[in-house]
Amino acid sequence: MKIIFMHIPSLIMSGATAILMIFLYIILKYAQLKRKRTPFTHDFLRSPGHALLKRLDGLNQEISIYLLYLFSLPICIYAAYISLLYFAKTEIDTQGIITLAIICTVMIAFFLFRLLRFFRERRIVRLGYEGQLAVAQELNQLMKEGYHVYHDLPVDKFNIDHIVVGHTGVYAIETNAQSKPKSRGRLKDATVSYDGRVLYFPKGEDWKTLDQAKQQADWLSDWIQRAVGKPIAVRAIVALPGWYVKRTSADGISVINPEQFSSLFKYIKPRHLPQEMIHQIVHQIEQKFRNVEPSSKDFDRK
Repeated sequence: MKIIFMHIPSLIMSGATAILMIFLYIILKYAQLKRKRTPFTHDFLRSPGHALLKRLDGLNQEISIYLLYLFSLPICIYAAYISLLYFAKTEIDTQGIITLAIICTVMIAFFLFRLLRFFRERRIVRLGYEGQLAVAQELNQLMKEGYHVYHDLPVDKFNIDHIVVGHTGVYAIETNAQSKPKSRGRLKDATVSYDGRVLYFPKGEDWKTLDQAKQQADWLSDWIQRAVGKPIAVRAIVALPGWYVKRTSADGISVINPEQFSSLFKYIKPRHLPQEMIHQIVHQIEQKFRNVEPSSKDFDRK
């Protein structure tokens, strides 16, 4: 009996956790056993920033778990201390208390370090996701003019943020969402200079985005050629949401603020595609990238 009383705090915590797990399990099983099936017969196309949104969900789960650890650890240690002191009638000397405090401090510091890392990564991922969303909203306006627009297409070891197919050609758009510095010179600090080779931001240079956009356009061009049997030159574009682009050279690929897409596609030198070829390219893209299963399939009865 004494042993049972000694472990009462631990048993209460374990029992509460077990009840919660059983409750969630019953809810999941009930949903799976419902005699219903999803109304969707085809997978979906990917939404803007689909991969980043999934990463955000994963980061939010990690943050929730570590917050739970952070708040549960002192309670667990206190419960163990109370069990030893009042139920086991065991006195803890000063050295034991110091050791326990050190262990608790180290574990809390570790959880805090992990949380800060996850918070920092979530901020970066969220900025990238919102950047892709901003670019997608502008690109979707082109559908009124007969263009086909696709988002977040996973290929090999990278994702093509956006693809546009229309009568003027095929375009691969890379999004670069960067935060702006805080200062009084709002216009100056929101301007990017571009000389055809490098992007000059207020706090640094960037040529990797340009190289990445070119590589993605080359990959897409090769893939379309294999898919439809004809060479199609894909043009690379870099979109910088929220930034003013000051171009100092006519060389290089197009780099613009997304709000300029309408003008760009109106005045860019076209590489005309016949309607039949557009249909073939669109068909191949949708065959490859319509790969998002409706989440309601998880609750279908097998």
